[in-house]
Amino acid sequence: METTIERIADEIARGTRVLLLVRHAERPRISNEDMTFGASLPLTAAGERMSRDFGAKLRAAAAHATVQFRASPLRRTVLTAQLIAEGMGRDPGPIETDAQIGNSGAFVSDERELWECFRDTLFFEHMGEYFRDGVQRGFNPLAAATESYERYVLSRFTAQVGIFTTHDVFVAAYLHGKGVKTDFCKANWPCFLDSAAILLAPDGTRRYAFVRAGLSDKVCGVEA
Repeated sequence: METTIERIADEIARGTRVLLLVRHAERPRISNEDMTFGASLPLTAAGERMSRDFGAKLRAAAAHATVQFRASPLRRTVLTAQLIAEGMGRDPGPIETDAQIGNSGAFVSDERELWECFRDTLFFEHMGEYFRDGVQRGFNPLAAATESYERYVLSRFTAQVGIFTTHDVFVAAYLHGKGVKTDFCKANWPCFLDSAAILLAPDGTRRYAFVRAGLSDKVCGVEA
């Protein structure tokens, strides 16, 4: 299903455990020749604001909940987690980084091949092929990778609310692999701060959702 961050806040307030796999906030554009995938890029000023706004949308609902922050090691994902925490009125201390929720995670078989796959600027075409065929250069097979990724992130989720900041590729691939949203394309790609949600009810029921944060309509970085 597709939902909003406000409805996720309602779930948290009702006692549902919620793990959000959040695309980082707005960043500058990444050069196609950057083999690090923009590892050192900061957020834009707009990205900083929207991160705090994202946290503010969850602040009241999570006021009495335990909250866990975890980030892909890239600078923009760490900054996003820090500023979401600020918006929630939390002091998380140093954000725990984890390459397994980013480019070293279950979906990626080889980071250099992944970079070469996208270097030709046909990102959405290549992602469409991966979703259609389940295989793509630089990626592990989609179905198995989806389940492996889920097992990993849930094994690291120990609080009532989890904010794990990652990247659009993995948000979209996970949601497609789970059958939550199988029509991703450039027109409806996860925007900055959109997320995949895993909702764990007290009775053990597990649900999934594509969460539109409503804080950005951009899918690509902006010129610095």
